[in-house]
Amino acid sequence: MKKILYINELDDIDSTHLNHLLRLCEMGIEGIVHLSPRKIEGLTTAFSDDGRITKEIMCKGPYLHEILDAADREGASVAVVSRDRGTKGPLNDRLMKHLLNKLHLPVIVFNRIEGDSGAVPEGLFHHIVFAADWTRESKAALEYLLFNFKERIGLLEIVNVIDARLSVRDIRHLKKKLEETRHLFLQIGIDAEAHIYAGNPSEEIILAAKDYGATCIVMGNAYKSFIRSIFTKNAPFKVARWAEVPSLFVPFLPYPDKPDGQAEKEDHTKQRF
Repeated sequence: MKKILYINELDDIDSTHLNHLLRLCEMGIEGIVHLSPRKIEGLTTAFSDDGRITKEIMCKGPYLHEILDAADREGASVAVVSRDRGTKGPLNDRLMKHLLNKLHLPVIVFNRIEGDSGAVPEGLFHHIVFAADWTRESKAALEYLLFNFKERIGLLEIVNVIDARLSVRDIRHLKKKLEETRHLFLQIGIDAEAHIYAGNPSEEIILAAKDYGATCIVMGNAYKSFIRSIFTKNAPFKVARWAEVPSLFVPFLPYPDKPDGQAEKEDHTKQRF
């Protein structure tokens, strides 16, 4: 069974987040496991009409342990987090970082935005900012995105962030690589544009989403490891905390017995959402 593990940091059910969940359910999700540190009314009722199986779990122990245990026990295929943008709830900054690094599932983060109407006229993956640096983490995120949501992508913004001084030769190489990547998307029928930003990676990725009116940010993420790429210095966590649009973080899962971190031939990126 394909399930969403829904981790709600809010005191209620956000209408925009609820509408996104309903859209996600249209992609073949059969049930939602609602995990929260408090009793929240409304979610079960919202999904009762279309026959979704909804289970509610009240956290009684350490929050991170409860989340990781529920993900395994309930057989979730993706985790969704609802939280207030920039604020600290039960899933505080330290725990949120650990969640992104230790959870073996893709994680979608919804931040509550003040004044949001609740309407979601376009799908979550209609207009994507994809943070690209051609590392194994970035490639894993791209494979997962295309395998599961290719037909739902309307426009893809390929964004690379420069956080160091590059030579003219390096810039030319980067532009060539971005253009080659763009053409690969065009060949498979995805409208794509390539962009270079310079500065703090998380801030620039969030800025790119604003610049192009994106509906979602997609990033690769390391699983229990550090990565030498634009995703260092907790960039995924900072995007998760401050982005004004939903963000999808896909973990790279290496062989447990391979010190070089070689990816499995049939890894999680090739599994259905």
